[in-house]
Amino acid sequence: MLIQEQEPSAIIIIIMDRINCLNNDIFHNILGRLPALSFAAAACVNKTWYHVCSQILSRPKLVSALSLNPSLRDAVAEVLDKVFSKPIRPDFAIACISEKHGLRLAHLLLTRKLGAKIPLVTHISNGVMGRDALTDEMKEAQWEYFDYSCPHPRESNVFGNANQGIVLIVGYLPGLKVEAVPFFHPKRDDDPDITMIDHSEFVKEIKAYTASVSNDDFPAAIMMFGDRNSDMNSIVAKMDHVMPKETAIVGDAGGCFLFNSLNYTITCDENSYILDAVALVFATDKDKSPGETQFHVVMAGSLIPFGPRLEVVAVGIKPSKKCSWLCAKIEGLDLILSMEGVLETIAETVHGQPPDLYLAVTQKRTYNSREGTRFTTSTAFYHVIGCEDDVIFFIDGVGVRPGDSFIFYHKDAETTNNTNGIAFDILYTLEENTNNKDGVFGALIFTCHSRGQSYFGQPNADMLPFVFNFPGVPVAGIFCNGEIGRGGSTSFIKEEEYQEQSPPHCSIHACSAVNLVMSYLPPPSMEH
Repeated sequence: MLIQEQEPSAIIIIIMDRINCLNNDIFHNILGRLPALSFAAAACVNKTWYHVCSQILSRPKLVSALSLNPSLRDAVAEVLDKVFSKPIRPDFAIACISEKHGLRLAHLLLTRKLGAKIPLVTHISNGVMGRDALTDEMKEAQWEYFDYSCPHPRESNVFGNANQGIVLIVGYLPGLKVEAVPFFHPKRDDDPDITMIDHSEFVKEIKAYTASVSNDDFPAAIMMFGDRNSDMNSIVAKMDHVMPKETAIVGDAGGCFLFNSLNYTITCDENSYILDAVALVFATDKDKSPGETQFHVVMAGSLIPFGPRLEVVAVGIKPSKKCSWLCAKIEGLDLILSMEGVLETIAETVHGQPPDLYLAVTQKRTYNSREGTRFTTSTAFYHVIGCEDDVIFFIDGVGVRPGDSFIFYHKDAETTNNTNGIAFDILYTLEENTNNKDGVFGALIFTCHSRGQSYFGQPNADMLPFVFNFPGVPVAGIFCNGEIGRGGSTSFIKEEEYQEQSPPHCSIHACSAVNLVMSYLPPPSMEH
């Protein structure tokens, strides 16, 4: 009866104290089965136990779990129990939830379990995907997103059991340092144009953190989460320009989040600032152990261009700040673009119901640096959400300026199939690579909210390429409103194969699925 009342680690200690001789294999077998908390306690028993525990967690590890339980408290408990059912020492955590679940309560429940010093991002998304915590089945769920007539989710204490769902990802990455670096700006009474906010401080903070923990100038990877009301196109374009292509950058550009951080806190009144974005920064540890964690970005899209290049002649931001209006003309002509002309053009190549339309906008911007004024050129996608008087186009998002040029894109089933096939082939090649065959330990998928079961006619379609190539390896993902993806150890799509679907220098995509695959390359003496 006494043993039954003790923690699992205490039970193991009592049993093993009665065994005179144990080899490392037995230690590994027993300790490797412990839940995370009991494993942590076992590591503190003595030097031998600590050494064996360190061997068990000598390689990186990613674990994840999904719950569709309608009760937020029960859903959080289910995913926590699953991810901590085996040994792991969390270096970071990401939780993606429905808006209706309640951002503040979800973040509080997770913080109580993880502690306030583990870098944690709790993020409202358009949906979640992953393996169910109770059944281990692959599942996905999508929901209506953001009622703009209600208070901002970060300012609301309301939670409920509608549009339920949560996915939790926890990672252990020896050899890397991980930190959540926020970007925010003060609120002002004069309500400044959000497209004119200086984002250089965000980049400086990321580089400063990297320099403080690493011998490298730039991080190995960045996972970014943006607020729905922020100009994430400008933020990511600046990041894309500064960071080398080897730095993988992925994330969701259009959600809402809370975060915990080791070194960064926002101490001012939350009513006096606006939280634009947070970046989980993965920097190589200057005191790292042998071996290397690699980040591979693999993408599949659904868009194809049509029509001539056009020029923006007038633009404005709607009062809600979540969308803009614009008028445009054909480059080199004074003829104002009309929606009727757009529909006539697309009807020449697309039969049936007109598909969703997007603008791929080329944006040339200037910013100040230590070297003086510098110029950037980037491409950003905007969803066309309406038209007025046949010449005024409404788009989802901000950041377009007069003088910008753009091309129309539309969703295309054949393009989806082609790029999915290319992504599958890249994942297959990665699996066949001798150095990575046994080294891939997890993946995160950032996919557009316009995909999913309603688009493919079956669930889990965006997870299947990874699951087929890496069966049994943990994978989870979220549905995004602006999926971020670029860089990494593996180029996501060869430019010559994908140039029709993805304009150059594009880091925030539309109608695409971005796979972040993580692999471990051990030192030569440890390879099997």
